[in-house]
Amino acid sequence: MKNNRFFITGVGTDVGKTYISSLLYKELKRYMDIDYFKPIQSGCYYEDGKLIAPDLKFLADFNDEEYKGERCSCKLIPEVSPHLASEIEKKIIDLDLIEREFYKKISRCENILVEGAGGIYVPIIRDKFYIYDLIKKLNLPVILVANTKVGGINHAMLSIKFLESLNIEIYGIIFNGYTGEDFEKDNIKVILKDSKIKKFLVVEKNQKNILKEELFKFFEI
Repeated sequence: MKNNRFFITGVGTDVGKTYISSLLYKELKRYMDIDYFKPIQSGCYYEDGKLIAPDLKFLADFNDEEYKGERCSCKLIPEVSPHLASEIEKKIIDLDLIEREFYKKISRCENILVEGAGGIYVPIIRDKFYIYDLIKKLNLPVILVANTKVGGINHAMLSIKFLESLNIEIYGIIFNGYTGEDFEKDNIKVILKDSKIKKFLVVEKNQKNILKEELFKFFEI
């Protein structure tokens, strides 16, 4: 079986990256050892004296696992873009630390899901480093999370074309929040035709499992 290492990003904020990451992690760990990594998290909060990263908390709760704070290299409190959150806190985002912790993780576990923050063009360090730079730094193929709502074609295709312009490999696309409307079916059809992306999954709103056959086909297990 090939290594499964992917960077999960989205067409924008609140498209459901953490939900999809948690769902994929839940399903894949049935068949392989796999880890999860969130390099940067803003919007963190204190609970019982511990700084909690909400995406890590969601993944842990979704999978009935213990919360593991070490899965996030940089925790920021302001609920804004990482570059601004770090400026507000006067905290330096250590890119070398992120890279070291990523390679430490894959030395212990061959398979990993790395979840980004917001969309592809989110700044990490103002005017210097963006999410797309992090994808390239970690040298990972992208799983793009898109929605099926009105406007979904535009958001997905702009993201796809931008990734392609940077020579970032798009492994596949996951359509999140599908409700079965005719316009959603057409959105998916247009995006797949125009992007020529072959690997895709359609995840319904609040879906809790992925069929084994669909999972194996997508990840070539």
